[in-house]
Amino acid sequence: MLSEAASEYAFRLPPAEQKRLARILRLLASDPNRSGDYLTTGEDGRIMQNLLVEDWVVTYWADHAVKELRVAEAVQV
Repeated sequence: MLSEAASEYAFRLPPAEQKRLARILRLLASDPNRSGDYLTTGEDGRIMQNLLVEDWVVTYWADHAVKELRVAEAVQV
């Protein structure tokens, strides 16, 4: 599940970049317990994983209660 901000950002990308981002998100969804490259703390105090894949940084956390991967942010670097 993408946050509203992440969804809006993704929909503004050119189609080729949307496909790349979708591929990266599918990779994450296939292993929601995957550790990121570094941790940050969200505004609500939640620990977030940050994974660098290609030229993207995806900030996410696994919501085990509802079995969803929550993506807070996805940005190109």
